[in-house]
Amino acid sequence: MASPDTKPQAAEPPPSNPMASEASRTKSIATKLTEAEFGEIEAAASKAGKKVSEWLRDTALASVRAQQQEPTDTVLLAEIIGMRDLMLNLFAQASKGPLSTEDMRKMSAYADSIKDQKAREFLSRKRSQTTAK
Repeated sequence: MASPDTKPQAAEPPPSNPMASEASRTKSIATKLTEAEFGEIEAAASKAGKKVSEWLRDTALASVRAQQQEPTDTVLLAEIIGMRDLMLNLFAQASKGPLSTEDMRKMSAYADSIKDQKAREFLSRKRSQTTAK
């Protein structure tokens, strides 16, 4: 466990050789768990075919790296959801007859107005499904 007066070190890019990464790891983190929590972690590590320490490291790093990527993912997902909504509405309306410029404008404005909220809802559902597993 790092002491409070220890200076944080700059993160190094991960080595391309897995054996080199094992040799270059010099820091450790300690934590306290209940018996039940430890059992959950042991079971998850075993299911993944990994040692507990390896599973904890991989899981912690995956969590940190996913958080760093989320803002871009949210923006891209919102745009995709907006395009999907717009396309579905365009096809539905076009099947009824010709589209006016006003119809197109309204559908586009609607897609823009709901895309961010739908993206947040989608990601929230995905997160809750992931944590429930």
